[in-house]
Amino acid sequence: MYEVTGRESLTARGKLHLLDTELAGDPSANYQDLFAQCLLCGACEHICPRDMPVKKMVVEARSRFPTLYGQHAVQRTAARMALSNPWLLEGLVKAGVGLSNLSLLPEESGLRLRLGLLEKGKKSGADTSPKRSSKPGPDKQNVAYFTGCLARYLQPSVAQATEQIYHKLTGSTLDIPGDQVCCGLAAWSSGKQEEARRLARRNIAAFADTQGPILTSCASCSSYLTSYGEMFGDEPEWHEKALSFTSRVQEFSSFFVEKADHGKLETKSSMNLYYHEPCHLRFDPENREATYQLLDSIKNIIRVDKKEEQHCCGQGGLFHLGYPGLSGKIFEKPYSSSQRGGSGIVVTTCSGCLMQWQAGLAFRSSPADAVHLAVFLAGCLGIKA
Repeated sequence: MYEVTGRESLTARGKLHLLDTELAGDPSANYQDLFAQCLLCGACEHICPRDMPVKKMVVEARSRFPTLYGQHAVQRTAARMALSNPWLLEGLVKAGVGLSNLSLLPEESGLRLRLGLLEKGKKSGADTSPKRSSKPGPDKQNVAYFTGCLARYLQPSVAQATEQIYHKLTGSTLDIPGDQVCCGLAAWSSGKQEEARRLARRNIAAFADTQGPILTSCASCSSYLTSYGEMFGDEPEWHEKALSFTSRVQEFSSFFVEKADHGKLETKSSMNLYYHEPCHLRFDPENREATYQLLDSIKNIIRVDKKEEQHCCGQGGLFHLGYPGLSGKIFEKPYSSSQRGGSGIVVTTCSGCLMQWQAGLAFRSSPADAVHLAVFLAGCLGIKA
């Protein structure tokens, strides 16, 4: 935020100062707006010499705000409510498909891209609900799959590719509980902590009768799911269940890097590839390297990204809805990096980052494509969509 605005009040230092003033007791609309202008990317925490929990402090400040705060509050709140209510999200998606079929909302529509509605070829009324598999893996423990909202509703090709890769590499099928819901990150980021806890309880219960790892195909979902234990410190019963749940969560790349036959990963022709590293992995030393290892093992690709130049894309969950202008300015930095390298394809593992890149590339009429790593790996393994 500071890079694109030059405003000290929008840095972590500025926000922490504001939290220490009398303004925090009765936050004005301007005060609330300053705290809304944070992507919760974690960059400030990463370099903080005092290890201040800045993200948590910003969210706690937001929890004291009214329902509608910051710019475009109605749009952000509506998006959060849709994510928190699967039936509402599914209805909106189906409505979006209907409009597309009627040519009222064409596929190249900027609005359609910005809202992240269904991908090309998705038919209205298609069943997007997860199914439960009954075939156990070779270790007699099914690997469960947390799809996340993007793979479940908006771009089901991600879920399909994840399932196909798993089957190709293990010969087994994934266990996909049908009662799972949004991970709750959007609710938590907005300061709606009880809403986030409600969603967490539903997910913990949905996976209670599964065993083995819980695979996720979204870096942001994976990061937030592993924080469930922190949410129930005052509820011993749920705290124990949450810790058991989080101990099983595995991020997509970290899960597959050990299972992939790296000698068989290749593209049909040589290509320049730009990997956009999600912030939830950029500051996660335990899982960060796995995606680089997977990509570097693929024959015929030339990576044009540089690890030291990785930068937030500006999506920030619901931030891009409230502050689209600032979001676009932040996106310019990674976009320019991809252009300097002449990439023909952009790969990422975060649902939000993926939509930001798809919308940003389309807005700029770029010939490059942005795809999820699961979809890209499926192609490298010769799996047809």
